[in-house]
Amino acid sequence: MTQSIESRMQEGLVSLTPPPAARYNDPAEYLDFARPITEKFLPYDTRSDSELREVAVGHESPLERERALWELADRNPAASLAFITDRIGAETDRAVRSGNLWLALRSGGPQSLNILEKFATDDDPEIADWARVLASDITGVKAHRMYNEAEVEETGYFDQTVPLIIGGRVVIMTPGVGTVRAVLSPLWFEAIQGRVLASTNVQTIRTDLTIEKELKGLNADGSIHYEIFPFRGLSVEYEACNLEHNYLSETMRPFYPSGVVGQGEMVEVPVSLGRIAMTSLATKDEVTIHGDGPRAERLRNADMPFVTSVRGRYHGWAAVNLDNTFDRGTIGAGEAQLANPTDPIAGSMTNAKLYGTFRGKSGDFTGAGRYTLNTIKCHGRPDGLIDVAKDGAELASE
Repeated sequence: MTQSIESRMQEGLVSLTPPPAARYNDPAEYLDFARPITEKFLPYDTRSDSELREVAVGHESPLERERALWELADRNPAASLAFITDRIGAETDRAVRSGNLWLALRSGGPQSLNILEKFATDDDPEIADWARVLASDITGVKAHRMYNEAEVEETGYFDQTVPLIIGGRVVIMTPGVGTVRAVLSPLWFEAIQGRVLASTNVQTIRTDLTIEKELKGLNADGSIHYEIFPFRGLSVEYEACNLEHNYLSETMRPFYPSGVVGQGEMVEVPVSLGRIAMTSLATKDEVTIHGDGPRAERLRNADMPFVTSVRGRYHGWAAVNLDNTFDRGTIGAGEAQLANPTDPIAGSMTNAKLYGTFRGKSGDFTGAGRYTLNTIKCHGRPDGLIDVAKDGAELASE
């Protein structure tokens, strides 16, 4: 590399450049609605660093390998970069590799650029594409992506559906113990809360977003549990086809006082979720869009036809089943329910705050060798009237 990282970052996008430090002279500016001012709480994961390294290398479960590495990196981010790089190269699971590329960025910032560039020519095109997107966020230079064609289907309610990878923290207030903080790696988050799918339409992306949660391992009959969250808000447009979204979701959600989703009596509880994101979009004619029908034609004619990448933050309240999770040392499917501290029933059980960041990008989700924009179907409608669906395949096919 002939240029320094600093010189290459001078071309950074205005929309992705941090605000000047001078904006934060007032200590009140450090307070945040989502993140605590300090994260020096009791650790949920009490394994030693050496134990975490052993699990990250040798455990049979991709989730446990990833979870151990993310916990290790959380403790000492910069010092973990070399180990993260080694695990990206040695890991066999695509989802874990993608998440660990993001972990390198989270842990090293600009110092991860060489790592990301190393994997930008990976044999797996999706890994290479992720590396290019993440490197672009460091340099501010538009990524040269792996695909120059896209395919859109006329079926389904949405022009584009993007699976998100989510990392975060959960701060849990535990009686008699204190405040405990757990590190949520992407696969662990998915196992607890479900795979998250962001669904948009080109004509309403500035105001509307539909989020689907797909949770496996919860229903006794093996069926998949779906929940649909309609988000609404406003967006600000920046240069280089970037939109900053500020969205809110307020819905009535099923809540189970038993502490486990699907077990016992259910009551409805109002739940609010906040989400802010910076979305990068393709320009007209930048990518050849394949498809026959009004949707394909609409995207081909749009100035910004589809999302190329997105990054953002989220936060919300939760009720964590302490009896189950601390006895077992992990949080399982349905044991952390979205909640509301002001609700007469869920309020007394609301003991945790979820917050963190997420990533998503357009990608090839079928092995077609091109972007597959809406091949993954959302099991809900844009109006959000379908709050919970068990199976819901009929919605995906409409």
